[in-house]
Formats: sequence, C-alpha cells, structure tokens
Amino acid sequence: MAPHAEADSGSLHGDGQSNGHQAAVAATATRELFTVNSSNVTYTDNEILSKYTYRTTDVAKDESGKFVVTPVETVYEFKTERKVPKTGMMLVGLGGNNGTTVTAGIIANRRGLRWQTREGVRAANYYGSVIMSSTIKLGTDTKTRKDVNIPFSDILPMVHPNDLVIGGWDISGLNLAEAMDRAQVLEPTLKQQVAKEMAQIVPLPSIYYPDFIAANQEDRADNVLPGTKACNEHVEQIRKDIRDFKEKNGLDKVIVQWTANTER
Repeated sequence: MAPHAEADSGSLHGDGQSNGHQAAVAATATRELFTVNSSNVTYTDNEILSKYTYRTTDVAKDESGKFVVTPVETVYEFKTERKVPKTGMMLVGLGGNNGTTVTAGIIANRRGLRWQTREGVRAANYYGSVIMSSTIKLGTDTKTRKDVNIPFSDILPMVHPNDLVIGGWDISGLNLAEAMDRAQVLEPTLKQQVAKEMAQIVPLPSIYYPDFIAANQEDRADNVLPGTKACNEHVEQIRKDIRDFKEKNGLDKVIVQWTANTER
C-alpha cells in the first residue's frame, strides 16, 4: 500500500477571502516533482500535452456462430495547464453546517492552527481528503527497485485548498462566525481562533423554494431573493453573483459546489 502523504501544518499558500470583502493574494505556484520521458508527452511553457491510447476489443459473431474478436484502439489527447489558476469556490449553503465547517477548516489549515480538545491538542490537517492526504505510485526506482510514491496532489498542477477564495449563498444572513456557533460542530477552542475571519464572511442572498427545502429551515430564511418559484430572474442573478465574485477577487476560474443538505 502506498504511504500516507504528510504535510507541514503551517500553510505556505495564499490567503483566500470571501465574497469580495478582502482581496485575495495570488495562488501559489505548484511544484513539479517529475517529468515524463515519452514521445506521447510534450511540455510547453504553459501546457502539458499528452496522448493516451485506450485499448479494448469488439466481439461479434459470424454466420457460423463463432466469436470474432477485433482489437480496437482509441487515441485521446489531453491538455493540462501548467499554471494553476487563481480559483474561487462558491458554496450553496455557505452558512450551513457543511459550509461553515469547510470554511473554518481551510482557515485553520491556512494558518496552521492548533487547539485543545478533551483528548489533547489537535492540529489542522487535510486528512480525509484523497487528493491532499494520499500518495500515488509513480513507478519503480531503476537502482533500488523500490516503489516511488509521491503525493497525489503533485501528480498534476492542482489548486491547493488553502489558496481558494471562498464565497457563496445562504438563505440565512448570519455571518459565518454566528453560523458556526449555530452549527455546533467545531471545538470552542478552534472557533475562538477563526471567529474574527469567519465574522467577515456574509453569505449572498440565496434562492429559496419552500417546496424544495425542508420545512425546519423556514425560520432562518431571512436572506433570500424575491420569488418562490424557478424563474429566469433567479438564474440571471446567480450568474451575476458569480461574475461579480470573480471580478472583485481577480479570479481566473470559479467553481460552484452544493453544500446544502436540508432539501426535502
């Protein structure tokens, strides 16, 4: 089995912010631990170009009922940008249990925080993340014949979670420090250390369709766009939110993820 990936608890990466309240620093350049020596791989200043041949077989029956097996090859071409884009992550349900925990966790990792619990001192880490805490076998060392394993996150240029600029929407207008208290997920000693940054993050108004969201969420729905039915106006507002978020934070790309979990 490949060994576990270890990383320093202190962050060497950027200081992403949320919803345009503060400017985020540029994303950290990723390291390249290896190059591929193959006629199927080409490196340019900006891209990694590669070809992969997928091999399979087609099976048919002839008139006599005999199977005829035909090898089939399909060549795929891949292009990977070597420069990691400055990336924003907008969460649907930013102020919920998932959204506040993810955001606080990224802040804790970014700052390399440690905190006391009943079981002792804990340190921020990305254990549980396949990409951030596991390794992948690169091959076999030509001299020692031992496996060579590298962090999964170094197999290709990837955005580090610490560099993400975080924003999003929620039907509740509480800032994330207040929402974090309401969620009752994190240890008080950790919440104290991230509360100041979390308080600066306020979710954007969200779409609220009562016939889709669980009834127990109605009391907290004080940060919603007008209208309770799907409409083009809602679509255009969400698109505008994404464009504004991208522009305010000088982002190259924005990804949107669903973290709300109280739908009917």
